[in-house]
Order: sequence, then C-alpha cells, then structure tokens
Amino acid sequence: MDHCDYNTLECRLKAAKKRISELESGEKYRELQALRQKDAAYYNRAIKDEKRKAEAAHAETKRVREIWSGIVDDLDAEYQEKLADAARALEKMEERALRAERQRDEALEKLMEAHRKYYETASELEEEKGKNQKLQAQLNRDFENSSIPSSKSRKPKKITNSREKTGRKPGAQPGHEGHHRKRQEPTSSHKLPPPQEVLDDPDFRPASKIKSKQMVSIELRLVVNELTADTYYNPKTNEYLWAKFPEGYVNEVNYDASIRAFLYLLNNDCNVSIDKSRKFLSDLTGGKLNISKGMVNSLLKEFADSMDNEPELTWSREMHSLIQEMIHYRNSLPDDEEPDSDKVADFEKRYDEAVAKACEEYSDSPPSDYYKEGYNL
Repeated sequence: MDHCDYNTLECRLKAAKKRISELESGEKYRELQALRQKDAAYYNRAIKDEKRKAEAAHAETKRVREIWSGIVDDLDAEYQEKLADAARALEKMEERALRAERQRDEALEKLMEAHRKYYETASELEEEKGKNQKLQAQLNRDFENSSIPSSKSRKPKKITNSREKTGRKPGAQPGHEGHHRKRQEPTSSHKLPPPQEVLDDPDFRPASKIKSKQMVSIELRLVVNELTADTYYNPKTNEYLWAKFPEGYVNEVNYDASIRAFLYLLNNDCNVSIDKSRKFLSDLTGGKLNISKGMVNSLLKEFADSMDNEPELTWSREMHSLIQEMIHYRNSLPDDEEPDSDKVADFEKRYDEAVAKACEEYSDSPPSDYYKEGYNL
C-alpha cells in the first residue's frame, strides 16, 4: 500500500468516527429534525396559501357561474319574448295573406265577369257592324257597282253618250260572227251513246263533226293537310322530343290564309254576317268545317290587319282599290257586252304601275311567303 491510499483511508476513518460521534450524541438528529420542521412549516404555509387560492378561485367560479346563469336566463327570456312576437307577427301576416287571397279571388271573378261582358258586347257590336255594313251597302248600290239600271237610281247621273251616230240599226251587223261564251278546259269528258234512231236506221254513218256542250260549275273542296311526328322519350332526363313542325302549325287545328280570305270576302265585300258566313262555310263543306264565332272574329281581324302590317307601303292599297274598281266595272256590264278597250288599257296601265311600285318598295325588304300569295290586298 502506498502513502496516498493510506492517507485516504485515514481521512475516511476520521470522518466516519466524527459522524458516529454526532449520531451517538443526538446532535445530528436534532439538526435534521429542526431542518425537517423548518421544511414542514414552509410546506404547510405553501399548502395553506394554495388552499386559500383554491377557495378564492372556487368562490370566483361560483360567482361567475351565477352571473352567467343570470345572463342566460335573461337571454332566454328575451328570446322567448321575441319568439312570441314573431309568432304574433306571423299570425298577422297569415291573416293578411288570406285576406289578400280572398281579395284576389274576388278581383279575378270580377275580371272574368268583365271579360265575359266585354266579349258579349264585342260580339253584339260586331253583329251590329255587319248589319250596318249590309244596310250601308244596300243604300250605296247604284248602276256603277251593281246590276241596278241607271234609270232606277235614286240619284241619277247624266250619262254622256260619246258614240257617233252611224245610221246602222242596233244589234248584230251583217257578217258579224257574234259573241259566244268562252269554252273552258274540261276537267272530265264523257261521250254520249248514239240515239236509238241511229241504231235502228242503217243509213246513218259517222260524220266528221263532233257536237259538244259544256256545263261549267264550281266546287269547294275541304283540304286537310295533317302532319304527324314520332315522339321519343329519354328515361334518364324524363324528356320527350319530336320533329319541329313547319311555320303555321301552332295549334292542333289551324286555318290557312285561304279560309281567312274567303271569310273576309263574305263579311266585308259581300256584306254577309258572321253567323251566315259560318253557316255558308259549314254547308259548303258538308258540315265538316264548323268554326266558332270567336274564331271567325279572330280570323277576320287577322286578315283585315294584314294591310296595316305594312303601313309604310302604298302599293297594296292602290292594287286593292284597282281590283275593286275592276270588279265593279265588270259586274256593271251585261253578259253579252265586251269591256271597253280604252278602259281595259287604263286598268292594265294602272296594274303595271302598282306592280312596279311594289318591286320598288320591296327592293330593300323582300316580302314573306304570306304576302307573296297576295293576302295583304
């Protein structure tokens, strides 16, 4: 053992002896006990302080909880009050809505009654207009626009005779072939069987001449063009599709411009009432075409307004006036009398002028198919 180890052990021995002496005398124990009591007192004070803090925090928490409870009660009371106010306002609004619905229903009933009275009055007015037009036309009839001779005119006008006297007798002159009725292109031709006398007498032989006579009549035929289209269904989109119908095919049953023009001619130019026009059209078609009075009124208004659709153009009115004058002039002539060549030349000149004016006015905006057919005259 070296000198360093010996010194170390001797130091450790002295320290152990000193510790044993302190423990045997109780001095170290008293020192440790005092130190423990000091620490215990310190920790007891700290525990008391924490308890006081916890009690203060609990009291503060209780106080805050009571405050929040009061606030929540106040908010709930305020909410309940507002909810009651909203319920009362909703009840008032429901009462106002019911009252407004009742007023609306009453107003609709009054409006329907007013519409019914309006349509009745309009129909009566239309009837009276038709009667007035008929009576006016009867009053305005004279030798110029009807077959009444000029001698029976209530306001006779002096007719100047510009023909020079030739000394010849009135009527057909020698060598004149005479005026015959114009033969028409036959739509059907039938050959009559030979008479019984020809069959019984063998001396009769076929000649080179053929004797023919015509019976001319007019026929009004109901033409119904029906367009059908297949319907296609898409189950994913719940959608139906079909081909687009041409222009004019709007409702299930539509009337073209020919029916409108026919009714307009009867009601305005011929002064036939709407009821008689309906009956006449029904009789001509064997009862198949029976249009209501309201529909006739609508068709007549649509056709009558056609000239007003082009108020800036003047050719249609000139052409309409010219055609009426030509019809009146032709109706005033006897069947066996030819029209005056000068008068016809004047009509043709005015017709060419109206057509030229139409071409000029339509140069910027071409007319539609409806006007191309002449239904705006």
